[in-house]
Amino acid sequence: MSLTALILTFGHTKGGVGKSTIALNFAIERIRSGADVLLVDGDHRQTSLSKAIAVRSDSGLVPSVPCIVLDDARALRQQVALLRAKYQDILIDVGGKDSNALRAALTVTDVLILPVAPESVELWALDDVVDVITEAQSLHSFRVLVLLNRAKPTGRDNDETRALVAEYPGLTMLGPSLGQRSAFGSAFGRGQSVIEYRPTNAKAITEFRAVMNAVFSSSSPIL
Repeated sequence: MSLTALILTFGHTKGGVGKSTIALNFAIERIRSGADVLLVDGDHRQTSLSKAIAVRSDSGLVPSVPCIVLDDARALRQQVALLRAKYQDILIDVGGKDSNALRAALTVTDVLILPVAPESVELWALDDVVDVITEAQSLHSFRVLVLLNRAKPTGRDNDETRALVAEYPGLTMLGPSLGQRSAFGSAFGRGQSVIEYRPTNAKAITEFRAVMNAVFSSSSPIL
């Protein structure tokens, strides 16, 4: 296989933004669509991803999700460079801090998925992560797609968040968003995607499918 793997990093310098939940959903649904996917836990002490994968494995759920832990910066860079020849997608989840693992991931990634919630404390952290992004892009070119996560059902906060993100050159705001829905957290706790989870949450499924399509459709700017 040629070096055609798409490498996506789910990262932020702030924790608790939903990176691991989103990364797991992406991995499961890409595998269910027929893609050959590797999930990389870039900081198992800071993320809950490996635990969710273990729950999935112990429950006997299929398809299985190949996942490796690479929280050493040098190992992450080297192994991802080697493994990209074997997969269609490599999805990297890194802990919510300015870590060596985050910076290493940004040296090999094609796309950074940056979850942002419409909350002041979340938006205050944008300057920090943009500084890291800018430094990384001086060494390696990659796209940054901002995902509005835990969007509110009413009010101006969502629009104000989108407007603020638009002020940062180089950040591309995805049109679809994910709402504040308990189904995402409940599914993650079972090692499932929100599409697999029962009882079905139609709104959550519709939202997530829209996000997936925005990232992976033929008209997507990353493909």
